[in-house]
Amino acid sequence: MGFLKAALLALGLLCFGFIGFVGALLALMLSPLFPGLRFYSNSFFLEPFGWFARRVVGVKLTILNRERIHESRPAIFIGNHQSGLDLAVIGQCCPVRSVIVGKKELKAIPVFGWFFWIAGNLLIDRSNKSSAKAQIEKVRQKLSERNLNLAIFPEGTRSKTGEILPFKRGAFYLAVSTGYPIIPVVCSNLQGKGIWERFQLKGGNVVLSVLPPIETKGLNLSDLSVFSDQVRGKMVEEYARVSALAEEMDLR
Repeated sequence: MGFLKAALLALGLLCFGFIGFVGALLALMLSPLFPGLRFYSNSFFLEPFGWFARRVVGVKLTILNRERIHESRPAIFIGNHQSGLDLAVIGQCCPVRSVIVGKKELKAIPVFGWFFWIAGNLLIDRSNKSSAKAQIEKVRQKLSERNLNLAIFPEGTRSKTGEILPFKRGAFYLAVSTGYPIIPVVCSNLQGKGIWERFQLKGGNVVLSVLPPIETKGLNLSDLSVFSDQVRGKMVEEYARVSALAEEMDLR
């Protein structure tokens, strides 16, 4: 059953990716008349794909404090990364005029990769550490020039253990250098319920919690290490709480 659900998810990703690609392409063509229109493409894709994927898997999503998404704009949205299904879960808290940071390998995924690139999202070559700083600086310039939100997984890769991995500093560098607040979005444990890559797709209750915006004005780049650890600590604490809440909801 898990394999069948994963196959349906892949088919849905292709179908909705194609629709998103066409929409993003049209938005790009209309950009001389409507500047920035392409940056609405992610919401155009994530809402319907999320609806489809959650029903295929059987995920019942509860979002706590969703109104906090709109408290500060623009902002850096960070989330814990567990599965490809995060698109259908955490993606529901990605506001309009947002770009997503992903690894450059995403571009190789048929149809979806085309959509991801043409929608204005940001592809980072994580294997080339020598150019990492330059890539991050390009992201910073794009955010500042176009007044965009950013969505990023600061762990840099999916957690295979169900625990939140140590954070890389790129998201925090961007937040401090732009003065944008950070808004953490914490997803409950998906182990067994929604790990697409291992066919663990039994479904169940999943809880998202949007934490209050964390201001970065007044911080310096020398504060990055302590600041990222503090934010991660808050997310680890909330992760334990929402995971327990999701388990409790499963038993009702």
